[in-house]
Amino acid sequence: MSIGLKDISNATGYSVSTVSRVLSNKISGNSQSAAQIIKAAREMGYNSYRISVNPENRVLDIALITQHFSEEFYAYLYSSFDQVSLNKNCTLTIHSVRHSKSLQDDLSFLAKNHDGFIMFLPTLDPYSYNKIKETLENYPIVSIAPSFEPIFDTFTFDSYQGGALSAKAFIEKGYEKFGIIRGPLEKWEAALRRNGFRDTIENAGYKISWDYKGDYSFEAGENAFHSIFKRKIKNIGVFASNDQMAVGFIHAALENKKEIPTDYAVIGYDNILFSKIFFPKLTTIDTDVDQLAEEAIDHLIRMIKKEVNLNRSARKTLIPVELIKRDTHK
Repeated sequence: MSIGLKDISNATGYSVSTVSRVLSNKISGNSQSAAQIIKAAREMGYNSYRISVNPENRVLDIALITQHFSEEFYAYLYSSFDQVSLNKNCTLTIHSVRHSKSLQDDLSFLAKNHDGFIMFLPTLDPYSYNKIKETLENYPIVSIAPSFEPIFDTFTFDSYQGGALSAKAFIEKGYEKFGIIRGPLEKWEAALRRNGFRDTIENAGYKISWDYKGDYSFEAGENAFHSIFKRKIKNIGVFASNDQMAVGFIHAALENKKEIPTDYAVIGYDNILFSKIFFPKLTTIDTDVDQLAEEAIDHLIRMIKKEVNLNRSARKTLIPVELIKRDTHK
């Protein structure tokens, strides 16, 4: 059922004319009556709420659009964005479009009920991003997935730097053999992590002697160990493109009576919770998800309030990463 001014009037006790003036920005949103009317309009699902009320005078509704995968990183991501949204007096809803049959249609529907999107869609190609931009012209969108050329203003971790830091850590410890458990290369960040690791190794005069295709799962890490074990490769520095694969690798190695880091030194990526509590504690690349959420949401709020020109060329901001040294590399 469609909600109208009379319904809001009945719910708040204010006259229809007062409700109308508030929702047409003729009464300051700072007054008690306006605040109550605006709150009721939002909670009742008044269709013209976002068009009628100045963003300065109301709670902003933000959607985090993802392609959800069963990786612990997503729990960290959701938690940080939820907390930062709360701190900034925004509401956050999370929508997975991983299995969407018509992405443009789904996003168009969600846009009617939200002020802006944070998008984390790492498998999308430039064509798909451009289609979204065409469909939602001048709609506030910030991306947090790395891309070769940003279509939307993008805030993302410096994945290439993460791979390079891992390679430097192994080289500085005197390793001469190097391996990688890479993520799925259709995800741009996985390619960047691999490229940063490979380029740094090759620029130092070495080569990667073992390259395993993973999928970011614990099981992929276990399978990677069995692959390297069959090839009788030891005394090697292994960079895993996320912590789940790193821990899976270490788990399988310990089950097979191998020593970490004596037989295999391992560095992961993401610094998720179990990297700190798993034995041995995992050396990894730290990604500051709180900083990512802070910068992305700040920028989106400015876009919603029309403080950012939506017609200018998209810009990319890289958030630095850091090597956290623990016990899995000498």
